[in-house]
Amino acid sequence: MKKPLFALLALSIISWLGSIWLNPPPQIDVWWLRSEGMNLTGILSFELMGLIMLLAVRPVWLEKPLGGLDQMYHLHKWAGILAISLGLLHYLLKLSGGLLHQFFTRPPRSPRPEFWLDALRHPAKDLGEWAVWLLGIMLIITLWQRFPYVIWRVVHKILAVVFIVLALHSLVLMPHSYWLQPVGWLLAVTAMMGTACAIMSLSGQIGRKRTHRATVSAVTPISANTLELECTVSGAWQHQPGQFAFLRLAGWEGAHPFTIASVPNAAQTLRFSIKALGDFTRQLPHKVQVGDVVSIEGPYGCFIGAACQETPQVWIAGGIGITPFLAWLEALATQGADAPTATLHYCVRDAQDAIYAPRLQALCAKLPSITLKVHYSAQAGRPTLAKLGIAPQNGQWPSIWFCGPDGLAKQLRHELNQQGMPAQHFHQEAFQMR
Repeated sequence: MKKPLFALLALSIISWLGSIWLNPPPQIDVWWLRSEGMNLTGILSFELMGLIMLLAVRPVWLEKPLGGLDQMYHLHKWAGILAISLGLLHYLLKLSGGLLHQFFTRPPRSPRPEFWLDALRHPAKDLGEWAVWLLGIMLIITLWQRFPYVIWRVVHKILAVVFIVLALHSLVLMPHSYWLQPVGWLLAVTAMMGTACAIMSLSGQIGRKRTHRATVSAVTPISANTLELECTVSGAWQHQPGQFAFLRLAGWEGAHPFTIASVPNAAQTLRFSIKALGDFTRQLPHKVQVGDVVSIEGPYGCFIGAACQETPQVWIAGGIGITPFLAWLEALATQGADAPTATLHYCVRDAQDAIYAPRLQALCAKLPSITLKVHYSAQAGRPTLAKLGIAPQNGQWPSIWFCGPDGLAKQLRHELNQQGMPAQHFHQEAFQMR
């Protein structure tokens, strides 16, 4: 996810440098540096906000090049954190004028040429200041994971309005010379694209073309904190193993993403394995019943992709992260596809948490090239590379596929990096709504 972010930042910085090259300053002093610092931080923040708005509408055409919607939302999150941080820095540079006046004399300003947007300058400034404060609040709420999701979702929806305000702020207050330069064209294109995405969000158009009506056909508690939900989808539906969908219950909280734990079938039934990890999932067993009408948006994701072409492989599932591998194994077993040579590590706390072990054993019995290993952290401790037995064979690292807690993923990535494994060998489903 670093490459798209760095590419956008590089494009923005090059465009800004181009504006300086086309209009060199008569002298470089602290006031010019402050002014260009405000321009640069404003450009970078706004371009990142445009990227956020584009990713928020879940464009299908970006899934493959960016590695799936889960990776797109990961990029969305960090682009948002960086955009807000730069926006706050932009505002602080503006406020620094009073302090600089105490130490440096400001040269007289040359008369501003009249411009048709000048009538909006004061409203654009005021709205921009309010937008920065709102973005700061959103950053705190996003980083504070204990903040209720329902409130976070409503506040996050305001981002579309904030972007439209920032588009006005940017276009009205940017230097007049920018309109005839690549940096101005870049800002204008971002403003138009982002505003279109904001309107899509505010009008409820996101994902509408990929939303299907479904009926709950089974609700099965399979452990004290895990529920299997089966839905029958109306209309045309087709998904691949390892993909996920957004599930929305009628008249209740917004859509939530869950990995599809079943393979495509003629009856068009989807099975979701849902563990109680938050307010929504804890209340779900008491809110949903057989016969309820729900909406399902998707499918999304590229987690499995062309993985069967890579060998050897190591699959690592932490707890409920086993769901994409269940669908994958079922597809290999029922469709007669060639299975890769792989070792599946099912990592759980204890035997009571290994709720899918019997099903996994039955599926792996049909696929001799896949070896199942169950790890109990209560007995053996947290999984590590040594405990999982992951190491290069004949100087070559296996392809590693991971789905599970982010903390475990970071630990394994760190160990693998220390051992010299290329980063592209580690594939992770990393979907987080916030």
